[in-house]
Amino acid sequence: MSNLTRDVLIKTIVANEMKEYDGSSYTKQLKNVYSKWEHLSSEELCNQYNKIVHTNLTVDVLIS
Repeated sequence: MSNLTRDVLIKTIVANEMKEYDGSSYTKQLKNVYSKWEHLSSEELCNQYNKIVHTNLTVDVLIS
């Protein structure tokens, strides 16, 4: 597994969610989705990341 940080998890989650959006509201939606995820706990990020990549990542393996 590569070096995982909160930032890597956030970017992966946001990219996954943004697959649903296109058009004129894309930039606004991108900012909203990114803001949503950057303010959640590391545990919540790990849970969502695990759903996306089908793994069992824990907060303990995140690099500060």
